[in-house]
Amino acid sequence: MPEGIRLTFRPMVESDLGVARYVAHEAMDALDRSQGVAPQPWIPADPAAQRHLLHTDPDGAWVAELNGVVAGFSMALQRGDIWYLSQLFVQPDQHGHGIGRELLRRAQAYGRERGARVFAVVATTSPVAHGLYMRAGMFAIGVGYRMTGQLAPLEELPPIRGEFAAADAHLDAIAALDREVFGAERRLDHGYYLDATKGSGAQSSFVLLRDDALRGYCYAVADGGFIAPMATYEPADQLPLLRTAASWLSQHGVSTGNIFVLSQNHTLMNALLDAGWRSQRSSFLLTSAPFAKFDRYHPAGASLL
Repeated sequence: MPEGIRLTFRPMVESDLGVARYVAHEAMDALDRSQGVAPQPWIPADPAAQRHLLHTDPDGAWVAELNGVVAGFSMALQRGDIWYLSQLFVQPDQHGHGIGRELLRRAQAYGRERGARVFAVVATTSPVAHGLYMRAGMFAIGVGYRMTGQLAPLEELPPIRGEFAAADAHLDAIAALDREVFGAERRLDHGYYLDATKGSGAQSSFVLLRDDALRGYCYAVADGGFIAPMATYEPADQLPLLRTAASWLSQHGVSTGNIFVLSQNHTLMNALLDAGWRSQRSSFLLTSAPFAKFDRYHPAGASLL
């Protein structure tokens, strides 16, 4: 660190969220430029997902400051014995000073203190980030694709066998499904998903019921046409949920959808590719140990998994 520069670390507070989001944008902008990809414009927005994590896992959130100015941050969550690094970003011109390594160490300490069995992260294509995570014991097991396409073809998927209802009346059954396919309950996160979708209408959450039993759930958000998370006991039951979410979005004036899908989920990947969807960006799922049934658990995205 240059002389006269003081590097400090402290727990994140809510007033850090806005600048943290800007640091993340700057880091992704630099990565895009280094790979010949046109960077995305900076658009200020409410950091709702990060605020949710700061409330549920405050001890997993850290910032690094240079002379009192935020230059990097990390945020981690833990559900059951599964620890997940939601975000770790450092200002591009401050790489090489060990900031990212120390932010990761502090975030992982949160998991170790809580008895985490699994440490996982969705990483960008940055070789530097991969080296950092591999040295911390996490290795790639899959590719994540940010895909986009027209919703209309998804409405031609096979019709349901069963009936649909809103998710908020079936939270105990959803918790049981999450234990089976994710490996831990996600009650805190479902509370956030349900709250986040209220503005788009209560029926932006769906559960698939068959023979009086819950077989799966899915969320759809009109803002951006986002479909996720989704989980089912059987991989094939993802298709009627995908069809229903696409139909709901279409009815609410959305024509183009977005989804973050892992390479292990052949059911969703094949359905999306057959519908003409295309990958816009890729990332990698790294983990210290196997977890989740990703052929039937479709993550909320790279931030919340």
